Amino acid sequence: MILITLVGQGLLLPWVIRVLGLQHAGRKERESNRIDEYQARSEAVQAAIEQLEQLAAERNLSTEVIEAVRTQHRDRLVHFEDRDDGDHKSHGDLHDEVERLLIAAERTRINDLFRSGKLKDEARRRIERELDLREAHLSSQRRQV
Repeated sequence: MILITLVGQGLLLPWVIRVLGLQHAGRKERESNRIDEYQARSEAVQAAIEQLEQLAAERNLSTEVIEAVRTQHRDRLVHFEDRDDGDHKSHGDLHDEVERLLIAAERTRINDLFRSGKLKDEARRRIERELDLREAHLSSQRRQV
């Protein structure tokens, strides 16, 4: 009886899943959630840019500060919007690849400076931590896609 129950249900389960149309339900839900997430991120960045414009007007901030922050947020916006198009080598992917190469170059230079005695260990650790956080951020974005 146990054998018939387990084998029978085990063999029928794939057929039931196909008949009910559930074979791609997880993928569809994941894709829908991804699109919703990037839309929300995009709207949040747009709200930040609007707030920046308001702060610039209210506090008479310098154009250098405003442009630096504005550029950073616009880059983030492009990064999120590019991920929605499904292109395998989008602007966002290329940005991540270049960013990883730049982080590696910074890491190499920091280690060279440390080995030559031009950089103390405490400063090297702080810089390494910042580089690690940047890499972790890139990896986190990659996993969300």
